[in-house]
Amino acid sequence: MTTSTPVLDARGLTKAFDGTTVLHGVDLQVHDGELVAVMGPSGSGKSTLLHTISGMDTMTGGTVSVAGQDLGSLSQKQLARLRLTTMGFVFQHGHLLTNLCLLDNVVLPAYLACLAPREELNRRALALMERMGVAGLATRDVSEASGGQLQRIGICRALINEPTIVLGDEPTGALDSTAAAEVLDILGEINAEGTTVVLVTHDATVAARADRVLYMVDGRIVADRQQGRCAAVDLERRHGGVAAWLTELQPRSAVLGPV
Repeated sequence: MTTSTPVLDARGLTKAFDGTTVLHGVDLQVHDGELVAVMGPSGSGKSTLLHTISGMDTMTGGTVSVAGQDLGSLSQKQLARLRLTTMGFVFQHGHLLTNLCLLDNVVLPAYLACLAPREELNRRALALMERMGVAGLATRDVSEASGGQLQRIGICRALINEPTIVLGDEPTGALDSTAAAEVLDILGEINAEGTTVVLVTHDATVAARADRVLYMVDGRIVADRQQGRCAAVDLERRHGGVAAWLTELQPRSAVLGPV
């Protein structure tokens, strides 16, 4: 493991809702260029962890820094700015705005951040959409695209501000196996180009592609599987390794997707 300053550094992180503690003193460091998958049974705190390390939820205790910025020292306005300029988000169901066309959905984070004139933002967005194979949908409504196409649009939106880190909450959870593989290929390409990626997932197929796999139980990280970089020829073997690891951790709870 590299000893460089982590892109994401959480220490003793706790989160409670209405007196119920969901995260119990989590320590998590993610370094530049890593692809990390976070797994665990439903209710283990995976999504809460993602929301808290991004500042979307306020931590109850501990510290979190992203790209050297201490989230606890920032105002809500500063946190929003950090999310716009440093983080990208990909969600299970896209969270695209139905009153905007798909191009405007991609442009929106950059427009809110006032990073460049609108014409430049449009060019940047269309270049991303071209790369993702969805440029032909630029003027279409959200209702006119398939689930896989909408996830590609979501990735374009996540990348429009050239973030340091991309956070994904079950980004393939609502997709069929073909669309899921395409989305994972794109995320893998982004990561190979240097963007740090952290994904919450239930799917061993997703985890097989990660450099590291973390396993959470009851708001704690209880295991950290170091896998190294993934090559396409190793995917089946790695999937089997993750499957066996999950079986050891929690034999009856692992639901494994196809390779």
